[in-house]
Amino acid sequence: MKQVPNAEDKQAALDAFRQQMAHEVEEGIDHHEQNMTRMGFLFLGIFVAVIAAAALLP
Repeated sequence: MKQVPNAEDKQAALDAFRQQMAHEVEEGIDHHEQNMTRMGFLFLGIFVAVIAAAALLP
């Protein structure tokens, strides 16, 4: 037998889903920003090291 949820149950489920998705998206964005910042500093370090090595080599 099929159960048909009432409007309040549907709204509560949708609100919970939206809240969970918003939380997951925020975590994903934060994780991505951390990775991009780490990669940026890595590339900056490599760039500075290459420039320093080129300056010190005859």
